[in-house]
Amino acid sequence: MSRKPAGRPAPRASKPSVPDAASLPSAVGPADADPAVPDAGAVLADPTIAPGRTGDGTHAPGVGRDKTVPLKKRSKVLRVVMTLAALFTAWHVFASFLWIAPVSPLRNVVPGKLLSQYMIPFLGQSWSVFAPEPINGDNRMKVRAVLKDGSAERTTEWLNVTDVETQLMTHKLFPARAGNQSIDLASDYRGAYAKLNDKQKAAVNLNFFQGDWAGRVQGTLTRLGDNTADIGKYIDVEFRADRYATQVAKAVWGENVERVQFQMERQNVIPFDERHNPDAKRPAVQLTPSGWRGLQVAKNQSEEDFAKTFKRLYKELHP
Repeated sequence: MSRKPAGRPAPRASKPSVPDAASLPSAVGPADADPAVPDAGAVLADPTIAPGRTGDGTHAPGVGRDKTVPLKKRSKVLRVVMTLAALFTAWHVFASFLWIAPVSPLRNVVPGKLLSQYMIPFLGQSWSVFAPEPINGDNRMKVRAVLKDGSAERTTEWLNVTDVETQLMTHKLFPARAGNQSIDLASDYRGAYAKLNDKQKAAVNLNFFQGDWAGRVQGTLTRLGDNTADIGKYIDVEFRADRYATQVAKAVWGENVERVQFQMERQNVIPFDERHNPDAKRPAVQLTPSGWRGLQVAKNQSEEDFAKTFKRLYKELHP
């Protein structure tokens, strides 16, 4: 048996050699690099080069632009508005503090009646809902009038003004502050009336409606006492009540109104100690009367607008 001659072994298929990275031409090596793109180390090392920018200030390719926007200077109009808003806020806080704080000489820094005219009727507030002397009663104002009916005169029934105007507040999500005008007026009138002496109280219950009746009211009170400050406060609140009564009378009974009369009432609630007594009743009504007065209309008073609103509320209450 013959043996085949041994030949050279067949060459094995060689795997493609993997070149060393150092031996390959670099795609982004120094020879092919974009001169506009600096080395990362150089950018990080140079604090004068902002992120995303190159040394010459241009944006680096593929790097987002800096989104920082310089602040714009506020316009002169905006600065004036902001200044006025800040001053108004400071004044409002200061006025509210003076109004709810106990009366002191500090109130004299606000001249004249500026403080009361600013706070009343829409911004007035007090601590009277808290102990030790919370509100414990209802104040009401009633009005009646004498109407000219041809050659005769007719006296109307008493109208509860407070019941009419409080409809602006009852069952309302956003009650109108105008709905408590007569409540505040009744409280102010009772307070001013209480500071008069007995002779002055008797005098204001008389009738003043002919000629210069307003001057005669003030002159009569002055002759009956030297309590000038108390007289001044009473005259102020009485004339306010008379002007309000005039508007109410004209709104309900028309232009034939000759004179008006008002009275203030207060009725306290059941005392706290008797709250569980099923037989407990509210105390009797405290009446503060006045005599008949002539008509007064406040300066710049819109009788038409007042009548339109009040008459609507009156008809809702007395359909």
